Amino acid sequence: SIPSESVCYPAKLAHGHIVDLIQKGIKTIFYPDISYEKKESPMANNHYNCPIVVSYPEVIRNNVEQLREADVRLINPFFSLGHPKRLPRRLAAEFSAFGVTLPEARRAIKKGFAEHHRFKQDIREKGREVLDFLESTGQKGIVLAGRPYHLDPEINHGIPQMIVSQGLAVLTEDSVAIPGKLKRPIRVVDQWAYHTRLYEAADFVIGHDNLELVQLNSFGCGLDAVTTDQVQEILEAGNKVYTVLKIDEINNLGAARIRIRSLKVAMQERERHTESTAAVPYTFDRAVFTKSMKKRHTILAPQMSPIHFELLEGVLNSFGYNTHILAEASPKDIETGLKFVNNDACYPTIIVVGQLVNAFITGGYDPDHCSVFITQTGGGCRATNYVAFLRKALKEAGFPQVPVIALSATGIEKNPGFKFTLPLLHKALQALVLGDVLQTVLLRVRPYEKVAGSSQRLFRKWQDKCRTFLSGGTVRDKSGAKLRYRDLVRQIVQDFDRFPLVSGPRRPRVGLVGEILVKFHPDANNHAIKVIESEGCEAVVPGLMDFFFYCFHNAGWKHRNLGTSRFSAILATLGNSIMARYRRVAVKSLAATKGKFMVPVSIHHLAERAQDVLSLGNDSGEGWFLTAEMLELIEAGVPNIICAQPFACLPNHVTGKGMIKELRRLYPQTNIVPIDYDPGASEVNQLNRIKLMIATAFQKRPSTTAFSINEEPSGSHEREFALN
Repeated sequence: SIPSESVCYPAKLAHGHIVDLIQKGIKTIFYPDISYEKKESPMANNHYNCPIVVSYPEVIRNNVEQLREADVRLINPFFSLGHPKRLPRRLAAEFSAFGVTLPEARRAIKKGFAEHHRFKQDIREKGREVLDFLESTGQKGIVLAGRPYHLDPEINHGIPQMIVSQGLAVLTEDSVAIPGKLKRPIRVVDQWAYHTRLYEAADFVIGHDNLELVQLNSFGCGLDAVTTDQVQEILEAGNKVYTVLKIDEINNLGAARIRIRSLKVAMQERERHTESTAAVPYTFDRAVFTKSMKKRHTILAPQMSPIHFELLEGVLNSFGYNTHILAEASPKDIETGLKFVNNDACYPTIIVVGQLVNAFITGGYDPDHCSVFITQTGGGCRATNYVAFLRKALKEAGFPQVPVIALSATGIEKNPGFKFTLPLLHKALQALVLGDVLQTVLLRVRPYEKVAGSSQRLFRKWQDKCRTFLSGGTVRDKSGAKLRYRDLVRQIVQDFDRFPLVSGPRRPRVGLVGEILVKFHPDANNHAIKVIESEGCEAVVPGLMDFFFYCFHNAGWKHRNLGTSRFSAILATLGNSIMARYRRVAVKSLAATKGKFMVPVSIHHLAERAQDVLSLGNDSGEGWFLTAEMLELIEAGVPNIICAQPFACLPNHVTGKGMIKELRRLYPQTNIVPIDYDPGASEVNQLNRIKLMIATAFQKRPSTTAFSINEEPSGSHEREFALN
C-alpha cells in the first residue's frame, strides 16, 4: 500500500499503524491533515507543517485497501492550529455525526491549547533543570534535535539512550529553544514550524560551552535539505561542531556511535585548548537590486518552459529589464548544481542553481554587472527556498555580490529596482496565454506533418510574431492590417487548423504532467516529448497558465476552511477572474475547431473533479492540481500519462504517485507511469518505463477508431478524437 518507495520512514510506518488499528476491529479512525502549526516565533515567515505531515492521510485513504474492505471510516479533515478562531467550527462540522456541538468544540479546543501550553512549560522547565545540573557538575549535554516523530523508539532506533551511554545528557530542541531570540535575517525563508524551533535551539547552543547539537534527519526528508545547511551555518558561526545523523529503516547504530564518540572527543579537545575564537555573525544581508542596477545590469534567468520563457524574456526586455534566459541546462550546469547545492535538495533546485552559478563560473557574464531572477512561490514546498539555495551557492562560488531578484506574487522580498506594474502584468499574461496556445497547436499537428520540419517552421513564424508583439513592435497580417492580441490568438489557431496533415489513424495520445519545472523543461525530463513522438505517439501537455489559476484558487479555499486572510482570498478571486478574461479568446478559438485542439477547462471544473479523489487542502507544490491535470487528460481521452517528478519530491509523494492507485480504480482504462528524474537516475530505466507504457497504449487502442486525418480544417470527424 506504500505508493512511493522514497518517502520517509515515518510515513511508511503510518501504513502499518493504520492496518494494525483495522486488524484490532477499529471502525472509525481520526487522522487529520494539519496544514499549519501554531507560530513558534512572531519573526518567522510562516508556520507550515511538512507537506508529508500535512497530506499523508490522503495517501492512506487512497491506498490502504483494508479501509474499504473492512468498511472503516477514516476522518481526515484539513485543520490549522495557527488559526484557532476557525478551528471550532471545522471540528464541530467534522464530528456533527457524533453529536458534537459548536460550544463543545470551543471548550475542547480552549482546554487543548491550555494543556499544550502547560506541556511546553513543563518541557522548558525540565530543560532548565538539566542545564542547571550540567552547570553544577561540569558535565556536557547534547541537544538532540528531531522532528516530533523522532520521539518514537522505532524511528530513533535508541539513539538518545546511546548518547546517554557516552556520558552525555540529552535535551530536546523544544526544551531549550526560546522563541524570538534568534538573530535575523537568516539566509533561508523560515516558514515551517519545526524549523523555527530548530534554528532557535541552534542559537541557544552557541551561547553555551557545555552543549552541542545533533540533528536527526530521516532519509527522504526533503525539507531538511533546507534546515541542515542553515543549522550548520548558525553552529559554525559560534565555533560549534555540526553533526547530523541520517536514519531510516536500518537500525545499525555503528556509524552513529562513531559520530557521537568523535563529537565527544572534539568537545574534550576544545575544552583543553582554552584560547577562544571569536564568533562571527550568522545573519545574512542580501544584495539588493537597486534602481540604478536596472539600467546597468544584465539579469539572468533559468530556463523552465522554452516556449513561454522566450516570450516572457521579450516582455521583460521591453520594460527595461535587460533579461537573458539561459536556454539550456548542460551536464556541466548539473555538475555545478550538485557541487554547490545540498544533494538532498530536489532536482529542479540543482538545475536552476547550477545554470545560474555556472554562467558566472564559465566567464560568460560579469558578476559585478549582473543580477539573477528566480521565482518564489511562498507555499509549503521547498521551492520557496530556491532563493536561499541560490544565494548560498553564489556566495560559495565567489559571487556574493550578485543580487537575487525573487519573483513572488506575495511579495516576500522587495527590491527597489524591480516592480510588477500593471502594464508589465498585462503583457506577461498575454505571453502566458500565447505560449499555451502555441504549445497546444504545435504538439497536436507535429506528429502528422506531411513535410518534416514544416510544423516547426510554422511555429517559429508565429513565435517570432508573438515576441515582436509582446516587445512593443507591430505585427501585421497578409493584408497589412495591424494585429491585436485577440487577432494573434485567433490567427495562430486558424493557421494551425489549416495545416496539412497526413492521412491515417490517430496515434495514441500521451499526456505529460508533474512537477512544474520537470514537466516543461526538456533538459529536466530528458526530452520526454521527443521520446513520446519518436515512439509514434502524440504528446499532450496541459498549459502553464493553469498553475497560476491553481495558486490563486487555493487562497479562497484556505480562507473558508483554515481561517487565512479574507483579503488575500478576495484578491486571489479577482486575479483568477482577470486571468480568465485574458484566456477567453484562446478558449473560444480552440473550441471553434470542433475538437481538433484540446480546450483548457476552468479551474473551478478542475477543482470539482479533483475533489472526487482528494481534498483541495493539498496545496503544497503542485498539490491537488497535479491530480486534477491527470483527471483532465483522462476526461479528454488521454488515458496514457507520464507523471514526471523529481526524486523524493514531497508533494508528489501524495498527489502524484499517491493518487495513481485511486485513479486506476475509478478509471480502469488509465495507463499512468510515474517517472523520477534526478541527476543520478538511470535514463535507460526512464526510457524503458516510458516505452512499456507506450506499448500498453498501442495494445489498448481500439481497432475500430481508425480514421483519416485529412487536410480540411475542423472536419466533423474531429469530434471523435476525444474518444480515442
